[in-house]
Amino acid sequence: MNNDPIFLASDTALFGSRIAELVADKLQKGFLLGYRHRDFCGMAMKMDEKNQFLYGELYDGIDFSVPMVFKNRELFVTWLSGQSTASFARLDDDDFYRANQVITRQRLLEFIKD
Repeated sequence: MNNDPIFLASDTALFGSRIAELVADKLQKGFLLGYRHRDFCGMAMKMDEKNQFLYGELYDGIDFSVPMVFKNRELFVTWLSGQSTASFARLDDDDFYRANQVITRQRLLEFIKD
């Protein structure tokens, strides 16, 4: 996976509704889109016990830190379909977070692959 900030910034194509719907399907089946290791695990997505969609920083493979919360599938899909690798790359963030384990089109496609 190419985490070069210049490469990530160049991928501005929106994910679109098809990818967003398939990601929502997989999250609703209980899957987590995120790395599972110690400390900071990058950005992740999952559903919580209230069937809300979460997007945010993941720590130790299980704990979200102040995630964005989408109360229903429609809100989540609308939001995700309007995002891109570039918008998720955290390019304006501190050096540590910039392009560090971010959600990319490639990660989404790997996640939804059967």
